[in-house]
Amino acid sequence: MSVWILGLATSGHDPALAIANPAGEIVFAEATERFLQDKRAWGIAPDHIGHLAEALAETDFVPGRDTIAVATSWASAKAELKRGVHDAMLPAPDTIWMQGMQLQLQESAGASLLRLGLASERPSPMRFDHHLTHAVTACYFAPTDTAACLVIDGEGDVGASSSFTMKDRELTREWRSWGPGSLGTFYGWLTQMCGFDWRLGEEWKVMGLAAYGSPNPELVENLKQMLIVDRGRLRFAADDVLLEIRKKAQEFGRRPDEPVEKAAVLAASGQAAYAALADLVLGEVASQGHSDLVLSGGCALNSSYNGTIAGRLPFERVFVPPCPADDGNAIGAALLGWMKVYETPRIPVGNLSPFLGSRAKPKGLDRLRKSAGRGLVVCELDDGDSAQVAAEFLAQGKILGVMRGRAEFGPRALGNRSILADPRSADMKDRINALVKGRESYRPFAPVVPHAKVAEWFGHAQPVPYMSMTLPWREEAASTVPAVVHEDCTGRVQTVTSENAPWLNAVVEAFEGMTGVPIVLNTSFNIMGKPIVHSVEDAIAVLMTSGLDGVLIENTLVTKPD
Repeated sequence: MSVWILGLATSGHDPALAIANPAGEIVFAEATERFLQDKRAWGIAPDHIGHLAEALAETDFVPGRDTIAVATSWASAKAELKRGVHDAMLPAPDTIWMQGMQLQLQESAGASLLRLGLASERPSPMRFDHHLTHAVTACYFAPTDTAACLVIDGEGDVGASSSFTMKDRELTREWRSWGPGSLGTFYGWLTQMCGFDWRLGEEWKVMGLAAYGSPNPELVENLKQMLIVDRGRLRFAADDVLLEIRKKAQEFGRRPDEPVEKAAVLAASGQAAYAALADLVLGEVASQGHSDLVLSGGCALNSSYNGTIAGRLPFERVFVPPCPADDGNAIGAALLGWMKVYETPRIPVGNLSPFLGSRAKPKGLDRLRKSAGRGLVVCELDDGDSAQVAAEFLAQGKILGVMRGRAEFGPRALGNRSILADPRSADMKDRINALVKGRESYRPFAPVVPHAKVAEWFGHAQPVPYMSMTLPWREEAASTVPAVVHEDCTGRVQTVTSENAPWLNAVVEAFEGMTGVPIVLNTSFNIMGKPIVHSVEDAIAVLMTSGLDGVLIENTLVTKPD
């Protein structure tokens, strides 16, 4: 009888599940929000019965032959620690609310196995340190056996930053911060001050808006004083200091009903302060002497900062997983559970693929094919022709939604659940923001470029397979693809190869053959406020209610009639 591991992300927000087989391979991983189509899925069990049943059906797990052990992404339940709640940055009720959800999910973890008939008694989960699960997830995806590993987030079991060393795939903790002091909380506060909502995951909006403002030097210095960095460890300044700085920052902030541009200087200054503080933390990590850095935790989603690290700080290469935030910890929990059950200290080597989620259901595709003649044009393509047809569609100025193969895990769309378009059109960004995504006009889109050609188009060229870094465009290149050039002449690049994203790479190659430009615009297949599409019906709903021109689901091309 073989033991499989069910890893659960139990933070209370961004729940997810991951399944490790007896060989230590992650064979399925997906965020609960995708299955439920509920953004961030606050308070929902990561082992939602329907989602878990669907996930197991994607694997070779055989009930009766195999058993399941459960692992969670926290060692403790924060609400049970009876510590005072720090409320000088974010409102105490929000923290208390989150602690209650985390407690509930920790206590109920694995109970769905009873309903599915896969356990005869309530499972007793293995519980692992939150930052350790972050680190193991990141190292699983890292193409190196030895590196420094830094976790920075809102809060772990203890503190909000942890430094590890990975040597020959084994992790050792070097240090951790203690007590309140968090770059993640700082950025959440900044998000609220800019008129957005961190609870909706709108930190992205601050990063995008920062390009439209210039940092105010005095404000940057004030914001930097909100956190004290002592040998890499973070702690907040005294409450009276925080209060005074918050008052000074308010004149640069905005209410949600005010124009977005009003907060541009605050966004730029906050991003600059974040970068300066993160530099101090990384300075301590660099003292370990490693040339490779693995970065994880929610703060590792700050792609604007990530792209500046390699070469500027004492690291030659920087690796960020496709899922550095709390949903990704389902993978870390599953792997740590596997390592414990199978008694090994070494983190397994992943195949670096983020395509670990669900596939389009055949029944949905069958219903779709029957839609021909009812207002949709349905065309079946040969597998070898789909990339060429997609490239032709884009070259004609049309916008295409793509749902092929297994869904990617993590918040960055990588081509299997994407909206693709021609980046050469100056108005394409506005078209997609206004007619498809329904979001703010300043929000940028990502350029997809072959890894072999990234240095021809970008400075600080490096592999970026998961859209985790923003790089500066070469001046002579930017004018060619205005739809994917941000206001500060940067792009959140994604590099593709025939190995890491074969179909998307083929689309880019075909598009280059037609246009001479080896770049395609890529954004996640969703509309604002909704998760990335999960089902065939989700994809068609976006097509019918937005400015999409067509959707490619597997090899079925669906378009609106002329």
